Amino acid sequence: MPLENLFIVRHGETEANRDDVDAGSMDYPLDKKGKKEVGFIAKTLADIKVSAVYCSPVRRAVQTAKILAKPHKLKVNTLDDLTEAKLKASFVGKAGRHHMLQSPDAFQETYAELEARVVRAVAQIQKEVKGNAIMVTHGDVIVAYLQHVVERKEPGASYYVMHPNPGSLAVVEFTDRPRLGLFNYHRKMFDRFENPQPPVKPSDGKSPRRSR
Repeated sequence: MPLENLFIVRHGETEANRDDVDAGSMDYPLDKKGKKEVGFIAKTLADIKVSAVYCSPVRRAVQTAKILAKPHKLKVNTLDDLTEAKLKASFVGKAGRHHMLQSPDAFQETYAELEARVVRAVAQIQKEVKGNAIMVTHGDVIVAYLQHVVERKEPGASYYVMHPNPGSLAVVEFTDRPRLGLFNYHRKMFDRFENPQPPVKPSDGKSPRRSR
């Protein structure tokens, strides 16, 4: 049985998040709110069978991963490719947050390099894990991977990568710009993780297209 589901979690809040500081690889621990946030996610995933937990080697990610791993009695595996986007030294620890897509000149790596390494990390997880896994990393890293998934193009295929279930909820937050805050949250969202069903193979051996 290969990797079935990858639960991607951003580390909990730290003092750097509160103070709008570019933490980079600095070892900020989770603050009280951060621990509470992660505890909620840990409780949400507690009844799901998880085979492994992976995380960035940065302290806030490791701390988050340990909280998530505890209900499953698992050890945490660190992957260097999941580390925070690599800031230039002059920006580390300074006020004013920078993100890869908004201020690429502040970083030591390109967006393409960031995407390549997180895709490489997930490929390693796919090789090592059967069933479900948790992956804890950082905001820009998550954005890069989800963009890779959403913009994926398959030759000859026609399907929606993002497609809402009937009776599902999506939330778009309007602050400085529209943000997708929640997608496809529905009543039975976690049932399939707690009670997995064997995949149904199409009779012609081809992947089915999603209905429009």
